[in-house]
Amino acid sequence: MNKKTKTLTRTAILLAIALVFQFVKMGQLITGSGINAVLIIAAQMCGLPWAAAIGLITPFMAVVLGVTPPAMIVVVPYIVCGNVLYVLTYSLLKKRSRVVGVAVAALLKFGLLYSVVNYFLTVKPPIKAALSFPQLLTALIGGSIALIILQVMERIDKK
Repeated sequence: MNKKTKTLTRTAILLAIALVFQFVKMGQLITGSGINAVLIIAAQMCGLPWAAAIGLITPFMAVVLGVTPPAMIVVVPYIVCGNVLYVLTYSLLKKRSRVVGVAVAALLKFGLLYSVVNYFLTVKPPIKAALSFPQLLTALIGGSIALIILQVMERIDKK
């Protein structure tokens, strides 16, 4: 299989996994952590453009699947920006340190979403709560899970 086909296949599989997390509706902690794990794995295995594409598609699919309540539709573009910032930051820092990449990416994603709902948009308290500290937690958990999965996959590849 050539490299382009392999990358496209990996991206499609990762997008499907992210959509399963959304479709099953397991709560913000599980769903958010799962999607963030997928984003980091995609950034590492498929590259920034493909990971950004997944980060763009998933918030809109959450609306279509009914995961995102109608009151939150106004924040979807910012969630997209947060996802893209997450994978961009990780991609820029991963060569220095994957752990630092995840940590800084999580902080920046959290900072963006927290700032948007607390200082720039007028949203209801439940939306503020959902897009505040839980975002930092899910980004850190998802990134940590992704790093473990990537390490296991790399060990398997070496065998």
